[in-house]
Amino acid sequence: MKYFLSLLGDFLTVGLAVGGSVAAGVFTGWFIDEKIFDGRTSPWFTIACAAFGIAGGIKNIFVMTRRRFKNEKNDQD
Repeated sequence: MKYFLSLLGDFLTVGLAVGGSVAAGVFTGWFIDEKIFDGRTSPWFTIACAAFGIAGGIKNIFVMTRRRFKNEKNDQD
């Protein structure tokens, strides 16, 4: 049961980290497009910042996966 809860916590953390990264990127891009440039650059900053957010989310997946495997390896030793 403890292992299941640990996995569930990891999956929820990954989901929040990826979703948060993408949402932050989209919001930042939208803010730059609409509030700073008054929609003249729409949707280019939104697309660019969303791409950065997606890249950040993928990086978070790799970092958390590496940490998970490292913790499992330490638990086995």
